[in-house]
Amino acid sequence: MLSPEVDILEQYEGIILDATALIDFVYLGDWQWLQSHYAPLYIAQEVLDSDQLELETREVAQKYLIPIPLDTEEMFRSFMDFGVEFPLLSMADRSTLAIASHRFLLCASDDGLVVEACEKYQIPYIRALRFLTEMVKTNYKTVAEVKINAQKLIDERGKHISPKIIRSWYQELSKF
Repeated sequence: MLSPEVDILEQYEGIILDATALIDFVYLGDWQWLQSHYAPLYIAQEVLDSDQLELETREVAQKYLIPIPLDTEEMFRSFMDFGVEFPLLSMADRSTLAIASHRFLLCASDDGLVVEACEKYQIPYIRALRFLTEMVKTNYKTVAEVKINAQKLIDERGKHISPKIIRSWYQELSKF
């Protein structure tokens, strides 16, 4: 029996990473696993054009991800609509959302506002801890290894994951 995540992936044409997911994977370095399970891998051109990305992050993105611009009038209209409804979203995040919704892509993000927009507009999304869980499910990493990875994201990357969420995730991982 296929898991719900696999069913979702079969309905979509790949995955698009926002800046938070991109930076997470730069820290984790598991690009081959990501490619083998979620390809094709995309990024909004506006994320690459952002002056907020460090050079190493931009270079990794250019190596592993396919840039997509806002290339249709409908996408641009969605981009504008996201700006009206969620004025605190960056141009890069609004582009990521518009592209995900029009290209039928799974959206990778841990940004709270991006996730809120995904939920409101029924754009499927995946978060960092779900990726780590999938690494265990696919026998790529052990439970101990993904726990270390999560701690690395918290300690080195400065990612905020509430203790309540971590405890719940540990409980989920105890099933493996």
